[in-house]
Amino acid sequence: MILGTSELPGTELRGHSMRASADEHRGRPGAGRSIVVIGGYGAVGGATARRLGLWFPGRVVVAGRDPTKARILARSTGAAVRAAGVDVDDPADVDRLLDEAAVVVMCVERANAALAEACLRRGVHYVDVTASTPVIREIESLDKLAARHRATAVLSVGVAPGLTNLLARHCLERLPSGDRIDISLLLGQGGDHGADSVRWLVAGLTRPDGRRRPGARRARVRLPGWGTRTVHPFPFSDQRTIGESLRITATTRICFDSALVTSLLFGLATIGFFTLVGRLRAETPLTSVLSRLHRGSDRFVVHVRASDAAGNAVSSAVTGRDTCRITGVVAALVARDLFTTSLPAGVLHIDALQPSRPLLDELREHLMTVEHDDRRSRLPE
Repeated sequence: MILGTSELPGTELRGHSMRASADEHRGRPGAGRSIVVIGGYGAVGGATARRLGLWFPGRVVVAGRDPTKARILARSTGAAVRAAGVDVDDPADVDRLLDEAAVVVMCVERANAALAEACLRRGVHYVDVTASTPVIREIESLDKLAARHRATAVLSVGVAPGLTNLLARHCLERLPSGDRIDISLLLGQGGDHGADSVRWLVAGLTRPDGRRRPGARRARVRLPGWGTRTVHPFPFSDQRTIGESLRITATTRICFDSALVTSLLFGLATIGFFTLVGRLRAETPLTSVLSRLHRGSDRFVVHVRASDAAGNAVSSAVTGRDTCRITGVVAALVARDLFTTSLPAGVLHIDALQPSRPLLDELREHLMTVEHDDRRSRLPE
């Protein structure tokens, strides 16, 4: 069901529901081709490949520079997933892989824009889980190429960006007068966040201007299951894409499950410690240290609030466990739809594919909790 989408920009692309059962898909994947998951043996890629293997047994290929790891992942799924070696820096290697691909899901950060261009030129659909703003901008520039070859590339596929984009649009569908979006993300320190995720976090901390949108301040927000927490501005790509697509001011903030760790990290940021790390080019050792820290839970919360000048507000939240698994689930849902459904050609962000409510509802089937607060009174945070 579409909730007020006629009042939002960009809704002409929406109306293709991703919601369908695995049984519906088994009989009709097109063209006899496969879904290729590059980096499919990593934390996110493995979750993506396993989910797709359940829906399309024998039609999913796990690929990467380490064929041994690909084979281990493939064996763990029985016959559902096949393995292949590929070096995305080798055009001939990529061409061979694309010969059988209908959809490529990119789960690592390595030559992303070049791979996206190779896919789109051949009419192969492309999904990228990257959270890196420069990479996203590069792929966005391929929009005309994708349209010319009737291919679709989907970005903002994961937790943040991804679920944040969907929740932001859903909030504005319920409050069309909204002129501000505030996104708050709580991340657990436990579990495996994946190497690229940790590198991205370090990059955000070490950028001199990276911790805040101009004028953004920390805030106190009530988060489901965690009470009121202090969240800090952080350079998530979603605040730019949401702001541009919905023509609204958007700010993304972050905290960790440990309030002490949150205070320590952002206290160090305030006194310039991470800026110094960046100047000394010490990001790699810092990434190594943070990668070894697994104390805490693997829980996460994504909370989005839309408000207007009159003080009215609505909010939505998704809670769950293991951000890598959830990113894999969201990527698999998008790849599933590209594999089975005709979607608009071009480079799109996830919230432009369909009405937000059906996909948010489907998340409940993947061990997530989705909550909506539809009160429009003046809501303090």
